[in-house]
Amino acid sequence: MKSWKKASFIFLSIYFSFSAAAFANERFTDIDSDYWANEEITYLEEHNIIGGYPNGEFRPGDKVTRSQAALMIAEALELDTNNRPDPDFEDVDESYYAYDTITAISDEGIINGHDGKFRPNDNLTRGQMAAVLNRAFTLSGSDSLDFKDVEEDYIFYNDIQSIASANITTGYSEDNTFRPGESTTRAQFSVFCARALNDTFKEEPADTPAITYFDERIEEAEESIEMAMYEQWEQEFYENEPKAPFEELKDTFLTYYTKDITTNRWKEFYEQELDNWGPELAQAMPYRSMENTHFTERTDDKVVIGGTEPENELNGQETYYEYTLVKQDGDWYIDEFSGTPQ
Repeated sequence: MKSWKKASFIFLSIYFSFSAAAFANERFTDIDSDYWANEEITYLEEHNIIGGYPNGEFRPGDKVTRSQAALMIAEALELDTNNRPDPDFEDVDESYYAYDTITAISDEGIINGHDGKFRPNDNLTRGQMAAVLNRAFTLSGSDSLDFKDVEEDYIFYNDIQSIASANITTGYSEDNTFRPGESTTRAQFSVFCARALNDTFKEEPADTPAITYFDERIEEAEESIEMAMYEQWEQEFYENEPKAPFEELKDTFLTYYTKDITTNRWKEFYEQELDNWGPELAQAMPYRSMENTHFTERTDDKVVIGGTEPENELNGQETYYEYTLVKQDGDWYIDEFSGTPQ
């Protein structure tokens, strides 16, 4: 499939409802100046890319249907809709108002049908919108976001990664989700479109390392303190020598953990519980055996990483864990971790 330039978006029209040229408004009655997508909506309206309804409303929460998306993208890309092969969708016949456009969009592989149907009146999901954007425009970027609700085997995983890498989306930062199954709203489309057109609208993701950095950091932490404590347990158990005071091991913990968790959690564990763990000490530090680790929260100075430890002979049950790390003096330290049996 051919690539199209971003500039072609200037021909985009208001196939959501009515022509932007006919009903462009300086201010929409239902869009306040502090509305989260106000600047993007205003930008697109000023460039006659999108418009409102005759009564002055924009209706930012209205959903975009698949046929509306087909009309918008076809117009934006100036697709030739004539003499396209009939995709033979059973729910889109030649009398349908968007038939020519849907055949062209399908022929280009931008929006496809399923099981012989196009489902023109279905709402376009956020996952599908990611695919539409990725197929229609040349997106570039080197980073990716690990949305906790988008698995690698998800059909639109690569498309979502592409628009995230291009900073067209950062997902929902409050819980690090993309919510691919939710419908795309007019406001969301406006934001996606504005970011595709103008880099000044792009919201940079949190300035944090990739998940692999934290995987390595936590695994190194648990390996280091396990070794330090196990040596003390062996000394006490096999050689009948008292283990060293915690203060002698404290620096090892403080290399990876905050002062708070080191003092209030690990000190107590070392002094009161270590003797009972012995050879099973590794079970107190499960990160190395966790699967599907992902961000559940991600800001410039704090991340929360979740993952599941499968059932094994030692734990007896599958457990979901979350690790909280905070940035202090330029380095990342583990501040909390907890598990919930599944």
